[in-house]
Amino acid sequence: MSLPGLRVFDSRETAAAVVMVHGIRVSSSMWLPHARRLAPDFRVSAPDLPGHGTLHGRTFTLAAAVDALDAVVTEAHTATGRRPLVVGMSLGGFVAMAHAAAHPDHVRGLLVCGSTARARGWKALAYTAAARIDERRSEEHSAAVNARLFRRHATPECAEAVIAGGFARHAFGEAVQELRRVDFLSLVARLRTPTWFVNGRCDLLFRLEEQAFLRVVRGASTPAHLAHAPGGHLFPLQDPDGFTDLVRNAHARLFVT
Repeated sequence: MSLPGLRVFDSRETAAAVVMVHGIRVSSSMWLPHARRLAPDFRVSAPDLPGHGTLHGRTFTLAAAVDALDAVVTEAHTATGRRPLVVGMSLGGFVAMAHAAAHPDHVRGLLVCGSTARARGWKALAYTAAARIDERRSEEHSAAVNARLFRRHATPECAEAVIAGGFARHAFGEAVQELRRVDFLSLVARLRTPTWFVNGRCDLLFRLEEQAFLRVVRGASTPAHLAHAPGGHLFPLQDPDGFTDLVRNAHARLFVT
């Protein structure tokens, strides 16, 4: 089954399935360094979300993103015969949680990175302002600013992978507005999928509600775990070796039968 905007790194048909969902403004290409490391043992699927990457012409809505992710999860399950582990970073983590809440039987486990803070109050205002500033820039200026940011905060390998996929300037504001409409703390009360929350130790913004997210998921009698990794919000791009080890560890823990 061919899906628009989907990259698949296929080691063998019997490999365990992992679906990796990218963050805001970027694309599935951000996962290239990690997929290369995981592909010997896992079938890695990395989709572009609506409004991002090869799907830049589409409007981002959370509902459309959930539908797109479900198609990818179904494709991975069909190809391997196994429900996948879904890994989401930042926006990808919010999409992964919304998908698992809507389709609890489609996913075996969640690894949610940098997604334990709701877009409310001053946080929502700050992100809305950042999106508006970026939208006022020319495409070239916006791309240059974002490229500098990733080259400063990610390894060279990861930075170039991100830059190669381009930046979704207009999807930034669309995604922020969508996240503002949803109370994710209430949403995760519906999770029935074993979940690992992982945040960068220095990611103070997205750690603000990590204990509340953990408590709510556990309160629903769903297995949940909270861990911290060295670095900030972009920690998966700051240590791709460490992050792929984390994915392997989460898979081993979540998929124990």
